[in-house]
Amino acid sequence: MNHQKLLGTVVAGMLMSTATHAEDSGFYLGLSLGEATQSADGFEGGDLSFKWLAGYSFNRFLAAEAGFVDGGTQKDSIDGIDVKLSSNGTFIAALARLPIGEVFAPYAKVGYVVYDARTTLTSGGITVTESEGGEDLLYGAGLEFRMGDHFRLRAEYEVVDVRDVDFDIVSIVATYQF
Repeated sequence: MNHQKLLGTVVAGMLMSTATHAEDSGFYLGLSLGEATQSADGFEGGDLSFKWLAGYSFNRFLAAEAGFVDGGTQKDSIDGIDVKLSSNGTFIAALARLPIGEVFAPYAKVGYVVYDARTTLTSGGITVTESEGGEDLLYGAGLEFRMGDHFRLRAEYEVVDVRDVDFDIVSIVATYQF
């Protein structure tokens, strides 16, 4: 009889565990607003950045997402030449979370971004624009706050690992999980 109670307790615990993890899995959509900054060879600039994303949370610990990011247009003046750097791209990334209780989850993020960049130089009424594309590693970290069954809010720091350029994004991300 004790074995039956033990077995019943184990099965009930497994079912409750599955139900809890089922709440944490599923598709989600998100929007982000923040600041993108770039620095390279004497250039220092920042601008408003936004991102939209779609993802799938496999459980409380792992998720995958993809989306579009607009890095804005950073501006600076170097030796009398006005410089504007604009960029946007698409990305795919994996998130690894470490939940602390039911509300907080610090996470690490690693992914890949394919982007288009445009550089505009203006001096003495002459403007030269050059466009290029690239692809690089994306990584970051953040803290996710669970604000109910479906809504999450993140504070996030990301780096796009562009050669010879520091490109960072600090943002607030809101997601809704279905």
